[in-house]
Amino acid sequence: MPTEARDIVESCNDCHALAAPLPAGVNPRCLRALEIWQTDVTQIAEFGWLKYVHVTVDTFSSAMWASAHTGEKARDVIAHWRQAFAVLGIPSAVKTDNGPAYAFQKVRQFLQLWGVSHKFGILHSPTGQAIVERSHGTLKQVLQKQKWGMQGETLHSWLAKALYTINHLMVPQNSNNPVILNHHLSLQASDKMHQPRAKVQVRNLVTKQWEGSYDLMASGRGYACISRDIGVRWEPAKCVRPDLRLQRENPANRQAGDSDQNESHQVDEPSSDDSDADDVSDHSDGHSTNRN
Repeated sequence: MPTEARDIVESCNDCHALAAPLPAGVNPRCLRALEIWQTDVTQIAEFGWLKYVHVTVDTFSSAMWASAHTGEKARDVIAHWRQAFAVLGIPSAVKTDNGPAYAFQKVRQFLQLWGVSHKFGILHSPTGQAIVERSHGTLKQVLQKQKWGMQGETLHSWLAKALYTINHLMVPQNSNNPVILNHHLSLQASDKMHQPRAKVQVRNLVTKQWEGSYDLMASGRGYACISRDIGVRWEPAKCVRPDLRLQRENPANRQAGDSDQNESHQVDEPSSDDSDADDVSDHSDGHSTNRN
């Protein structure tokens, strides 16, 4: 199906110029979404006083966000990134050129506030921002193709439709999914990687001993995928059992802690016998006083 769709696009006179977005090029791509972004500014004359279009691209998924502004000052950069954060998420790092707006103190403080590191490209190097530079051409091509169908619409609506086309309808050459789907699937995979995994033991068929405490990657009927020191291996389910040693140690530690707390309370608080003895002594003193 993806191959047939590409053939149809290439045979269409209006669509053949729209190539698949951002193939791997000069800049190395990241291993997951929201790792490194590239941001740059391009000018679109048809937008008039909003001709300064700030563009951000995720270097892993090719997900794009663009916003039209009246200039390319620090306040415009910050406003653009606020929108990008809301749509794509918060990245670990952003790579830009050495323009004065990106080096401004307010921009640096804004990124520090969000915990985003700032990387600069090589000075006067046209390949330092190759991914986002190619995205400029893709965005302009889509805007040009949709120009006649957006007559009477606002510039923001025109730009939003182009972004929808790029993120939701275009399929990269090395994938069968749209750009935005790859972006969110990568985020889901990252969340699963950070979640704790169940610990299991594996029986050595030679020594007949249960070994280690390994991470359970996946399990099914009759098999289990175990992450061991030598790598990920598939094991028969009969040779895998849960490692409950840590769970057994934790209740013992909690019981020991509770007993220590109880002992401390017993030492600090007077016993009921002592309080009764004090009451008896008080009463005896009172009676002796009355007799005198």
